[in-house]
Parts: sequence; structure tokens; C-alpha cells
Amino acid sequence: MTTILDLPLHPLVVHAPIILVGLLVLGGLCYLLIPPLRQRIGWAVAALVLIAPLSVFGGIFTGRQLADYNEPDGWDQAVSQHHDYAFWLLWTLVALVPVWFLFAGLDRGRRAARARDGAAPAPAADGDAAPAGSSDPAATGRRIVMFIFGVVALALLLLAAWWLFKTGHAGAEMTWGGLVR
Repeated sequence: MTTILDLPLHPLVVHAPIILVGLLVLGGLCYLLIPPLRQRIGWAVAALVLIAPLSVFGGIFTGRQLADYNEPDGWDQAVSQHHDYAFWLLWTLVALVPVWFLFAGLDRGRRAARARDGAAPAPAADGDAAPAGSSDPAATGRRIVMFIFGVVALALLLLAAWWLFKTGHAGAEMTWGGLVR
């Protein structure tokens, strides 16, 4: 089992996913729901989308070492449940990576087309077509695809928050359940 100063590494490592996934959920919600913030926080959220799953993997890796050390004959139900919740969190975050970068790429394309057009005329009366004189013939399709990816990304962020809560609560119950009154 990996230790630091004769302490198991797992209780130290698990704080990283708690912070990073929490920041990812908050930043991701801001990015998705407040479009004017996208350009300002986009790189930070993109970094969190990549780093958060790695931190969860680190927690799983060190948790397995700790569980195997403490229970060499097999894990009890609480440890198995905690481990399963962590894996659900990891796979939710892994699924978020391509969805997030596709959404962000589409948003970047939308902003680039808007910047090229400068002061393009207002949208056509039917609201579906690109503005006359617009250099973005894919504006309507991009909007639809961005909406779909945005809803999927929102669902994955909320699911990640749920699995983070379940994983953390299960771990805290194992450690502190019945000790604090």
C-alpha cells in the first residue's frame, strides 16, 4: 500500500476529486447556462474536464490498495458499494470528455462566424435561416446540435455531482458512521 509519512495515501488523494469534480460541475453549469461567460472560463473548464477524471482514477487506485490492505480476504459490502459509486463517477466523467469538447468546438465555430460577420443584418423573419449576408450557412444546424450536446453535457454534469455525493457519503459513512454524535 502506498503511504505518505506512514499514512495511507487514499484519504489524502480523495480530496482532489472532491474539489476538482465540484469545480467542474459549477464551472460547467456556468459555461452551459451563461453564454457570455464561455469565452472567459472555457479554458479552465476544459482543463477540469480532463483533470477531474484523472483525480477520480487516483482515488480509485489508492482506495483499492487501502481496501486490499485492510481486508485481504475480500471487501465487505460497504467498501464494494463505495468502489462501485466511484467507478460510476469515473465513467460519467469519461463520457463527458467528448461531449464537452464537441459542444465547445461548436460554440467556438459559432463565435468565429459571428466575429467574421461583424455587424451582420438581423436574422430573417422566419427565425430559422441564417441572417442575410451571413458567412455561416450552418448556423441553424449548429444551434440544434449545440442544444442536443448541451442537454447531454448538462445531464452528465448533474449525474457526476450525484455520483460524487454518493461516493463521498459512502466513504464518510465507512469512516465516521457511528463515531460522531
